[in-house]
Amino acid sequence: MSRTAPVICGGATFWAYDVALGVLFLEAARAGAQAPADFRPPWWPELERDLRTHALVGSSSAVLLDEFGEERRQLLLRCVVEAARRIEARGGVDRAEVSAWPELEESAAGFLRGAEHLDGAPLVELAEALVELAAGTLPPAPAGRHWYYGTPEGRIVQGG
Repeated sequence: MSRTAPVICGGATFWAYDVALGVLFLEAARAGAQAPADFRPPWWPELERDLRTHALVGSSSAVLLDEFGEERRQLLLRCVVEAARRIEARGGVDRAEVSAWPELEESAAGFLRGAEHLDGAPLVELAEALVELAAGTLPPAPAGRHWYYGTPEGRIVQGG
């Protein structure tokens, strides 16, 4: 069974496949770092560090969007949306690409947990779910169940 990370905002929660969340957050950190300097506020290095940390700890930590101030949360979401767009445009992410990511160092070989490739579509769906959760517009999961985003099959319903 794959591992999950809870994503929480305003009392609402969904679960994310931690590998997909990690890929999305590492790409989001890159997207923000590559933006023009006037786009990045003085606190950008802290947000970049938070994104990379969440990516690397995976299911060991919840993503608590409420802990980010509104301005910081909005920048995080813009970077996540841009990251998903980039990943989708290049057809996803494969093991060869991930193995070259310097942030992963010795953990690069196992980061995708045996997968050869992650399609972009589930990552786009995960990014959209993050935006909707933060905006309070994510539809509730069926009673007694929960959403699970970022899986190779896309969003699924678990529980119950």
